[in-house]
Amino acid sequence: MTQDGTVRWRGRFFNRVFTRLGLLLSAGMLVVGGFAWQIMQQWLRDYIIEQLTNSAHLARIAVEHEWPFEAPAKIQEECRRVRQETGLRMTVLAPDGRVLGDSDADPAGMENHANRPEVVEALKGRVGLNRRTSASVGHPFVYIAEPIHIDGRLVAVVRMAAPAEDIERRETAFKQLIVTGLAVALPLALLLAWFLSRALAEPIQKVSDWARQLATGDLTTHLEVGGNDEIKQVADALERMRRGLAARIREAQQQRQDLEITVGSLEEGVIAVNREGIVLLANSAARRFLGVGHSLVGGPLAEQLPQRALRRVWDEARSAGVRELRRELVLEAGGVTRTIDVSLLHVTQVETPIAWLLCLRDITAIARSAAMKTDFVANASHELRTPVASIRAAVDTLREEGLDDDARSRFLAMIDRNVERLQSLTEDLMYLNKVESVAVELDCTTFDPAGVFASIQNMFAEALRAKNARLQCTSEVTEVFTDQRWLELILKNLVDNAVKFIQTGGRISLRCAAQGDRVLFEVEDNGCGIPPEDLDRVFERFYQVDKSRAMNQGGTGLGLAIVKHALHAMRGEVRISSSVGVGTTVRFTLPTNPHATRLEKKPVPG
Repeated sequence: MTQDGTVRWRGRFFNRVFTRLGLLLSAGMLVVGGFAWQIMQQWLRDYIIEQLTNSAHLARIAVEHEWPFEAPAKIQEECRRVRQETGLRMTVLAPDGRVLGDSDADPAGMENHANRPEVVEALKGRVGLNRRTSASVGHPFVYIAEPIHIDGRLVAVVRMAAPAEDIERRETAFKQLIVTGLAVALPLALLLAWFLSRALAEPIQKVSDWARQLATGDLTTHLEVGGNDEIKQVADALERMRRGLAARIREAQQQRQDLEITVGSLEEGVIAVNREGIVLLANSAARRFLGVGHSLVGGPLAEQLPQRALRRVWDEARSAGVRELRRELVLEAGGVTRTIDVSLLHVTQVETPIAWLLCLRDITAIARSAAMKTDFVANASHELRTPVASIRAAVDTLREEGLDDDARSRFLAMIDRNVERLQSLTEDLMYLNKVESVAVELDCTTFDPAGVFASIQNMFAEALRAKNARLQCTSEVTEVFTDQRWLELILKNLVDNAVKFIQTGGRISLRCAAQGDRVLFEVEDNGCGIPPEDLDRVFERFYQVDKSRAMNQGGTGLGLAIVKHALHAMRGEVRISSSVGVGTTVRFTLPTNPHATRLEKKPVPG
């Protein structure tokens, strides 16, 4: 401030502000100009391409309307007519790439265009776009090609081209316009920076004096002007305040952030409640388990628990006065039923506002696994007990005297069937144990699946003859990379199921084809089919749609379970579709990339 009381705004601070603000505005103008150039350039190219596309579309319609032409000269006349109307080059090509007509050149002297990028795309039924130098006329063009279909058949390709010089000429005009605009705007920006710097320098000088007084703790001092180094004075005064406040705020924010991150990342649901029963904290897992979409914080917990069983646990814990209460509840939320381990902990520390911690842990998978193990043991025991009981009864009968040869043969055949069933069940249990193990040893090699198909045909030749049925095998691939033994086991189980459930004179198809980066296998039959309500369960252990028929056919109920787990170990995917009275189709895919098949195996869901 000068002796007459006016503010001294011209100085180093002003110069710095002016310089930086001027540079910032100038840089901003240049950036805006650059973006404008990019946008205009892209718009221009899009506009040209749009015009080309529209012209190609109209030309295609015109050619389709006149097709077939009476003579090749008519096609040439049509190309020249379009050239006169649009100013664009037009070419009509045959499906084999021969030039039928061109507005700028003699078709007879033009080479085959089948390898042109835009024509390649059009021959595939898509719109082709390319920018390159024409081999026919020697000038750069932007090309767009569209296929012409008559009655669903590709009969020709129409191609439109615009000279690239037109685009470049318009781009140059836009560039000159932007440069001229920048030449006018930059001086105006510097003038604006000068006025802004002056407007900033005067109040900053006053704030500097005031901040120095504020740093001493004197909040009643009027704002005064003084000092020579304004930037240092402002920085020193504000920095002293900032350090104290920022340190405390940063510490509080960090603690809160750490708590939110820690609690939010937990898979378990966590709800913190104060002594009045008001929710202080609730993570996303808790809201998911409760089926609540809104925040629980700030409201009474008892009024925000949608499940009655959970409210009873909360009321029981508070009324009993226990330190910890645990319950296992089945809760439904959002259409999902979960088994939840509920834990309520009473926090007795006086210094914390948290009085209760409610923890919710999803143990659905654990409960389901335990139930599956129980069912598996029960089913296995039942499946083993049935043939053993039959063998026991047959042996007791054979010990009786007076049996004729026919009866003795029948009982021996019964023993033989049940021994064979026990053997099949034991083998399937061993296979299932292998594919369900944590580490499945896969011996992956490259081989022709036709050999596996031949083995399957030989394996079921007698059973097929007995039913006068056919097994048709077709393969469109000659190499697959996987474990040949496990692939043969999978196909054996699928074909075995198909053979059991087809009628006399039935048909089974075994196919193999490429599907992107995977290989698709299909086993299709025209048997009795599977009801829709059973489709989701056919891969379960011991599950049989028609249990009596399956038992008569020697089925164990483990074949499809082995298929499911074996494919999971081989990084495969399986789907099944069926219609009652029509038949069943099982499709599974295997990766063709050797690195996609590993030895380790993740647990199979269900």
